Amino acid sequence: MNKQHNRDCPFPQWNPDHVSFAVLKEWWEFLEGDKGGRADIRRAGSLVEVMLVPAFHRLLRKLRASGFGISESSYPKLAAIAGLAARVKENSGRGLATSMGTPKNPNSEKATVSELRMRRILACDDMEELFGLLRRGLTLLDDRANLADLASILWHWVPMDEKRPSDPRRRMACDYYEVSPL
Repeated sequence: MNKQHNRDCPFPQWNPDHVSFAVLKEWWEFLEGDKGGRADIRRAGSLVEVMLVPAFHRLLRKLRASGFGISESSYPKLAAIAGLAARVKENSGRGLATSMGTPKNPNSEKATVSELRMRRILACDDMEELFGLLRRGLTLLDDRANLADLASILWHWVPMDEKRPSDPRRRMACDYYEVSPL
């Protein structure tokens, strides 16, 4: 893969130091001071509503200015990233699925996100539905998530295809069950 191709595709898997994640983090930090913009995007109940908020277009412009070609067909994925990132209050170091599978209380034998809810997330093929499921999942995580992992998962989410080795669901399932009390 040449260097130019890497710049065209934001949020690559297994590369949290990629410049696209720095752009996302800078945008997320800007939202801290833009309470109205953060509130607008957090209130958005659908991906279309996220796309109608100026904060979404700020992120889109920043990514394009950094050399990433974001096509209109990718807007729903970027809207999911923006809508969920705006809900994150703390950028955690743990991966999303690891956080979901880890018990909230060290003495608990239950994952923070139930196995049934996690299976619904993993089985989801629709970005709009996934957005809603992950919104509820973030609430269970007290709005703590790893922004880079969240963005990478959403950007690479496609309808389930068992033959695709880089499907983020495989990694999510392994991360979740690795820490989840069984």
